Order: sequence, then C-alpha cells, then structure tokens
Amino acid sequence: MRRVASGAGVAGGRRRVPYAATGRDLPAMRLSPCRQFPAGLGGDYVESPSYGDERPQGGWRIMRSPLRRTPRGGLDHDGLPERGKAPERAGRPPRAPGGRPLLGHMKPLLTDPLGLLAALPRHGEVVELRFGRTPTYVVCSPEAAQRVLRNSDHAFDKGGVFYENMRSIVGDGMATCPLAKHKRLRRLAQPAFHSGRMTGYARTVQAQVGAVTATWRHGQILDVLPEMRSLATRSTLATMFCRRDLGPEVAGLRRAVTDFVDHQTILRMIAPGLNRLPTRRNHRYRESEARLLRFLDEEIAAYRRDGADHGDLMSMFTTALDSDRLSDKEVRDTAMTVLLGGITATAVGHAWALHQLSQDSALDAEVAHEAQAVTRLGQGHTAADVMARLPRTRGVVAEVLRMRSPSWIFPRVAVTDTAIGSRRIPAGAQVLLSPYVLHHRPDLFPSPEAFDPYRWDGRDPHQVKGWLPFGAGESKCIGYELAFMDLTLSLAGIIRSWRLLPCPGSVRPRPRLHLEPHGLTLRLTERNQR
Repeated sequence: MRRVASGAGVAGGRRRVPYAATGRDLPAMRLSPCRQFPAGLGGDYVESPSYGDERPQGGWRIMRSPLRRTPRGGLDHDGLPERGKAPERAGRPPRAPGGRPLLGHMKPLLTDPLGLLAALPRHGEVVELRFGRTPTYVVCSPEAAQRVLRNSDHAFDKGGVFYENMRSIVGDGMATCPLAKHKRLRRLAQPAFHSGRMTGYARTVQAQVGAVTATWRHGQILDVLPEMRSLATRSTLATMFCRRDLGPEVAGLRRAVTDFVDHQTILRMIAPGLNRLPTRRNHRYRESEARLLRFLDEEIAAYRRDGADHGDLMSMFTTALDSDRLSDKEVRDTAMTVLLGGITATAVGHAWALHQLSQDSALDAEVAHEAQAVTRLGQGHTAADVMARLPRTRGVVAEVLRMRSPSWIFPRVAVTDTAIGSRRIPAGAQVLLSPYVLHHRPDLFPSPEAFDPYRWDGRDPHQVKGWLPFGAGESKCIGYELAFMDLTLSLAGIIRSWRLLPCPGSVRPRPRLHLEPHGLTLRLTERNQR
C-alpha cells in the first residue's frame, strides 16, 4: 500500500510523500494520533514535515498497491470507508511464540496441547496459531468467547474439517448443523428438555445408577472410565426410549453404542480414512453402526405409529409442534447427537468426579452425608427439590466441569470479515473456543489448578462469567440442564453407598474428543449406612 500527499504550499508545485504501510522507514516524520486511516489500510496518518499539522489542499490520495489486496470490512472497492460506516480500527491478533517454519505450532499441539492453550491468554484476548496455510485464532477471554458464541451478527458458523467428520458420525443434528438449520431444529427439539419433564428423567437416572452399582463388590478394582461409559449408556438409552422394555436388546445396544462411540468417533476425527480399511475391527464397528441406525429407524417408525407421550425424549422428538415437525432423518440425527453427548461427555464427567472425591476423604464424607439425607426424602419430590438439597454435590460437579471440562475445545469458522473485540478476523479463518483456556485463568478462577468446589457456594455456575462447559447463546447445549442433573444425581447415588479409594499409579488428562482421565482405577469400599 502506498499513500501520496498532494497539495499546494510547496515551491514548484505538488510534493509527494510515499511511505511504507508501517511508517518505519520514515523516522523523521511524525505520526498523528488524532487522524488515522482504517486499520485495513495498514498504518497511521503520516504528516509531512513541510505541512506540519495542516491538512494539504486536495487532501490525501490513496493509491492501491498491485502487490497486496487486504480484505477489509466497512471499506468500498477503493479502500475507503463505506458511506455511513465507521472505519474499522481492529488490528491483527498476535501470534503465539514457539511456531516453527512450515509446521507452525503443530508440535506443541500434538505433544502438550493443554500447556500450549493455557499459556495463550498472556498474549491477548485472541491469539493466532499456525497449522498450515489457514489462519487459526484461539479465543482467550470470556468477552471474546461470548461474542463468538452469541454471534448476533451471524459472522461465525460451524464448518471445516472437524464438523465434516462429525457429520459423518452423528449426521446433521444440532451439534453439527450450520446456523441456518440450527434454529428450527432447536425449536422443535426444545420441548423434550422442558423443566417439567426433568423429574421423570431423574427417576430414570437414579434407577440406572442402582442397577449398575448393584453389580459392584467390596474390594473390587474398577476401571472407571469404561464403567462410567456403561452407566451413561444405560441412562441415555433409558431416558430416550421408555415406550417398551428393551429387554435382551439392551446389552447388544449398549455394546453397539459403546463400540461406535468409543472407536469410530476418535478414528474418524483423527484419521478419517482409516475407518474404511478392511480390518476386522472396522468390520465390527460398521456392523455396530448399522445395528444402531437400524434400531433408531425402527423405533422412530414405532413412535410415529403410537403417537403417545411415554415421558421420554423420543416421544417429544417425534411429536409435531404446530404444523411443523422433525423429519425421520432429523429425529435420527438428533438422537445420535444426544447419544454421543449423553454417553461420551457424561461418562468423562462421572469419572473425573469420582477421581476428585477419591483424593479428598473429608469432601467425600460430606457428599455422602448429603446424598444419604436426600435419599430419606422419599419419592414425592421433584427433580428440582432433590437438586436443591445437594448443594455440595452440585459444587463438585460444577468444579469438575470447570477444571476438567469434557468438551475442552471446539471450532467455529468466520463466514465474513469481522472482528472479535479489537482484533480483526478474516473470512474463512478458523476460530477455536476452549473452555479449558477460560477455566484455567487465575483472574477468573483463583488458584485454577486447585480443585475447590467451595468456590461455588451460593453461586449459580450457569451465571458465572467465563464458565462455559456447555457453550453459550443459541448454540448452547440444548440438554445442559439434563446433563448437569444426570452428573449430580449419579454422583450422589454412587457416593451414598460406596467409597472409592485411589489405586497406585498416576492419573493425567488425555485430550481426545473429550478430556479423559487416563489411567484411572479405583478400589470399591462399601459404605456403612446408618
């Protein structure tokens, strides 16, 4: 970009003052803080020493460089601000240090992604990472995260490789569909998650916890994550399908769902082509996928014929709202989304909660006392009543979702030139939102590496700035109330009767699709109830 000043006042006619976009090669010239060009033009207003503070007659002429065309919002085709729009002053986000030629930040992302992310907020509210040619920006402040998630100007959408791979797994449901489709799907599915239905779901969750823990034995060593995945699978299937007793189908469905979720999700996300290789494992997982989809199609057809409300999720998914309703494919995609989130994320949350209680006997005893007291309330209370009587358990769940949020990172794509705060984001750029980054900022959560459920005393985590395990805005997880209730009631149901003790070995977070506790085994000790 080259700017040329023209005007009278110089002997012999016009004088031209070319300079670089940054003005760095003109040390003798002064930069005026009161007159600035838009940031998209790449520099401040530069005054010629001959002109001083007086604007040259005829003004400044802006000449376009044939070597550089910078996209800029709010500018016309000549690079000037469009009529009626303020000039854009946003600057480019700073780039994180440590990038390498060609590879960019790929190495730290693969070797220590959590360490890489946790260090970013010190560099700004939006920080650039490099993974090839496409720019990637990580949101590092709660205000910036809210701007992207609430997305009032529709500048961001779900797109790119991540969502393409996700759609191959769960279809085009609410978690993966673009903005244009999301609003309708959410409106039609919302009645299934109404607060009035939570009490029925709560009883279902409690029954499944009882069924799973009834098989446990004193002194047993528990491989926690697979066991919690089994519990989450049972609870999710039971809250979705109450039309009939699935009976002997349940075990097979649980295996199919577990196989599909545990293997195919990770494989398709990390290396999409590998799931098509003719291996024995892939053949088994394709059979599991076919079985699961066939079961969903059969159940959807049966619910359509029945037309009754069985108090479950599927009854509401298949019920018409006004003159509109979800198509069979939309119901299936929605069900797959609920299965994925209700099983994988919930199981990880269960596992981390049990791990934290195993490390603190006093906290464990407090939760157990609370859970045992609630048990004596009887069956006449609503889910809201029970939840209100579990403040410490709710605090543990809120702190688990802060410190070890299962959904630790997810992307958006800028569909137009836009800005996040004071930083310019070009169209096509990938924007990463990381609850892990926000949840580990000491200015938002003092001593972020300490597990402190007492920080939530008297506070509703859903109203706390920077606590975003379920997202925010219209794209916030539609089942967040059900998920939080499931985590709370399941934890209370387990701890009421069992004390889980740590086994030798270290437990560390493993960033996969969700932030899993790697190496977590616990020893069961039956609790003496009074």
